[in-house]
Amino acid sequence: MRYFKEWEKYGKVNNVLTIEYNHEPGEEMVHTEPNGDPGTPGYAAGIEIMAIYVTLKDENNNQVTVDILPLTDEFITEGDVEDFEEEILNYHGR
Repeated sequence: MRYFKEWEKYGKVNNVLTIEYNHEPGEEMVHTEPNGDPGTPGYAAGIEIMAIYVTLKDENNNQVTVDILPLTDEFITEGDVEDFEEEILNYHGR
């Protein structure tokens, strides 16, 4: 799946990030099955971010799209990634 996010850097919107991710909707807890068997504990919804793409200009002023997820220390922080995950989960209604 893809999610688009305006990326603010240095106090202004520089680009739009394209976030590729897998979404697991989670499962509700079931106390007891209809046949009387014990139910399942369920689990919370979650996502796994696979890539974060941004289009930048190279030294020849050509636009190139790059995955910045591996560069979390240079372009985005681990906290940013966690915020993106939270925002996407809210988008899916948890």
